[in-house]
Amino acid sequence: MDLARGYYEISPLISERTAVFPGDHPFALKGSLDFAHGHSLRLASFHTTPHVGAHADAPSHYHPQGVGMAETALEPYFGPCEVITVTVPRGERVLPAHL
Repeated sequence: MDLARGYYEISPLISERTAVFPGDHPFALKGSLDFAHGHSLRLASFHTTPHVGAHADAPSHYHPQGVGMAETALEPYFGPCEVITVTVPRGERVLPAHL
């Protein structure tokens, strides 16, 4: 919990195993520098779709006159929640029966 702000960050970590929409770009991480190779810092870049992992689409993504996330109020995204883990085989959808 972020005590200064009073909320929990519940976003899942993104990795090469994170599913993306079929045909979209999967997450890929490319290291440039690393302590393990004697460098003085760790440096990397990544390539992926902006639709990877847990996210909210800006109205501009699905409506021609929609606003971007910079103009979207964040208050609807804050509130109580229950975090659960559901495991399904890769490529399958989470169904009510899994809950």
